[in-house]
Amino acid sequence: MHDNADIQSAQAELDRAVDSLEVGIGALMSRMRTLETGAQDSDAFREDRAKLAAQLDDMAAEAQNAKARLEAREAEFTKLTQDSEAELDMVMKVVRGALGE
Repeated sequence: MHDNADIQSAQAELDRAVDSLEVGIGALMSRMRTLETGAQDSDAFREDRAKLAAQLDDMAAEAQNAKARLEAREAEFTKLTQDSEAELDMVMKVVRGALGE
């Protein structure tokens, strides 16, 4: 009979060990799911960051192009103003000359 009691005691201890192992595995699985979710969020964050960096680069290039176009237009208007002033000076000389005669 003593062997039967030892077997039952060993089985009860084995059952407790299996239950404890199941609880531990459950906790590990839960932690793993949490980490996987965090990793997915991190990947999504990296992708969003890369997209935003690309958009920022595009916007910076557009701003640089707009600045270059503005500088070209300013140079064009400066030249046009100088040409107009020179032409007005010439017209004024002709008018003064005609009035002086």
